[in-house]
Amino acid sequence: MKKTYTGVRGTSDFIPGQANLFNHIATTSRRIFKTFAYEEIILPILEEEGVFSRGVGATSDIVEKQMFKIARRSEEVTDDIVLRPEGTAQVVRFYLENSLFKQSDFHKFFYIGPMFRGERPQKGRLRQFHHIGSEAIGSDSPAIDAEMISLAMTILDAVGVTQKKLKINSLGCAPDKEKFALALKEALAKRKNELCPDCQRRIEKNPLRVLDCKQETCRAIVASLHPGQSHLCQSCKKKFDDVCRLLSDLGVTYVHDPYLVRGLDYYTNTVFEITSSSLGTQDAIGAGGRYNNLISALGGPEIPAIGFALGFERIMLALGEQEKKEAIDVFVATLGEAAVNEGFKLLQKLRSERIACDTDYCSKSLKGQLRYAEKKGAQFVIIIGEEELKEGSVVLKNMNASTQEKIKNEELIVGLKNQMRL
Repeated sequence: MKKTYTGVRGTSDFIPGQANLFNHIATTSRRIFKTFAYEEIILPILEEEGVFSRGVGATSDIVEKQMFKIARRSEEVTDDIVLRPEGTAQVVRFYLENSLFKQSDFHKFFYIGPMFRGERPQKGRLRQFHHIGSEAIGSDSPAIDAEMISLAMTILDAVGVTQKKLKINSLGCAPDKEKFALALKEALAKRKNELCPDCQRRIEKNPLRVLDCKQETCRAIVASLHPGQSHLCQSCKKKFDDVCRLLSDLGVTYVHDPYLVRGLDYYTNTVFEITSSSLGTQDAIGAGGRYNNLISALGGPEIPAIGFALGFERIMLALGEQEKKEAIDVFVATLGEAAVNEGFKLLQKLRSERIACDTDYCSKSLKGQLRYAEKKGAQFVIIIGEEELKEGSVVLKNMNASTQEKIKNEELIVGLKNQMRL
């Protein structure tokens, strides 16, 4: 008995309509990034494990549970090779390896591509997924925080995500964050036995991670803590107030969520998350924040930075898993073998004029060909039969207007283009 294969669990196939929607989101995002003066970079899928264990944090779920490792096969490589689980640490590796801080004091990048995590597959959480990511490196200005958040919201607006909520918070600088972690550890220790096993361990290693737990019991305990902003120094408090003011000036609606910390260790100061209630429990469409200490943690100088990532698959879910059909301009319908040959030559002529076209390859009747043309969303159908071959003409049918006319072969391209412009 022959074995039949299915896709790897936690990965997705995009059928043509979904692939068109995916490309529409990517094209729209690229256009918006250009208007915000961000430059695209394309980075490899493979990285050394240390890029993420040092950057993201050894106690993060990504490093502890979710990285796909490829055992090293060369003594030249000191770490295991992994499939990249996120983009920010990788962009910092690229930035440092190419000494970009010596070329300019400020850079704005974006990237689009697949990421990989050993998730327990469920709706909205996949083992292979795709990110639209953005990083601005070299500035600690609240203005770039506001721009980054506005950029993420602009992309979601442009692709049609109407149901969304922006939550923001400030973790403060490294000393503020440490102060917050110590206070949180003390408060959580009193209810340690009520927490999930992961959070019981997190109290000792990284208590801030408890705030990001999705277990209902842990969330209820966290909600009772009422964390405020008392851990913030005056400088960080002012910066956060400035970010909020700038967002209001831009007309960006937000909610201050003091429980928001994000799950990656490199975040400092501004953090944000964009959610949609249409996604259920896994409601995040995208998130980001400032990472002023990451570049130095990966061996570089002290350089501030901020970034975000939006999830393609989450965006598509928020859009209702709609498909985007790619219509063709012209369908060439033929009757008889001689007409088939003439139609095949006409296809090449139309394509050389950058007119999207197709024909029948399955010997359908004229009625069947017209049905297929309608299914393909063709604006026009060119019909070639025995009579048209004798006359050196074709029938040009306008599918939208339900009209048709005979037109000489030598006049076809000009006549077709004129009608396409109407």
